[in-house]
Amino acid sequence: MRTRIRRSAAAVLTASALCLAGTACGAEDDKKPSASADKSGEKQDGASAPAVKPFTAEQLKAATLVAGDLPDGWKATKTPSSGDPAPKADKPECQPIANLLADDVEGATMGEPADFETAGSEKALSQAVFTLEGTGAADFTKALGTALDACPQLTFTQDGEKNDVKIEKVAAGKVAEDSQTFSMTMKLPGLGVDYKVYLLVASQGTAVSRAAYIPGEDPAAVKAFDGLVKVIGDKLVKAAQG
Repeated sequence: MRTRIRRSAAAVLTASALCLAGTACGAEDDKKPSASADKSGEKQDGASAPAVKPFTAEQLKAATLVAGDLPDGWKATKTPSSGDPAPKADKPECQPIANLLADDVEGATMGEPADFETAGSEKALSQAVFTLEGTGAADFTKALGTALDACPQLTFTQDGEKNDVKIEKVAAGKVAEDSQTFSMTMKLPGLGVDYKVYLLVASQGTAVSRAAYIPGEDPAAVKAFDGLVKVIGDKLVKAAQG
């Protein structure tokens, strides 16, 4: 996931620079996608009983975004998996945050990742859904919440490279049985400029949906992220129901 974030951030920052130069600025329709609506009229508040068995391949796929779930202007893209392990956090209590930057999760069955961008790569979104045995999904999200409380900033190391990260909680709506929403601000290697990534980690039954949103220069980034959180959370709850 770290590779996805870095590549997406580089593309977004390049597009933003062009936009500021007046050579490439596109407007995006701000409408909310109809696919995120709860057509049943029932609340998607994660109140259903947790699943006992791990998600099936079909359920993992059902919980994964497709372009039609997103507002106009988004298109599917593809970023190859790096296969890199999770970087090492400077403090043990911060490791659950660093673990999010690996493509795979130890002990989990991973679904196919989904990557999206807007025209001109002005914004980017990556999502992965995975399933764990027993209470693993709930434990994963709970451990992350504890780490977010303990680590307003951290440093992680991978391949001898140190990265300083600032963590800020984001007051997006709660989804599924449990969810964490926050931002990570890092420097893009080689450019030395900061970029901010908004992250969602939500658990339902035995599955976790993890998503990273890079908003570029969008002044309404938190509002846009909140809308994405709702869409992703609704898909996870619906997939858990069958």
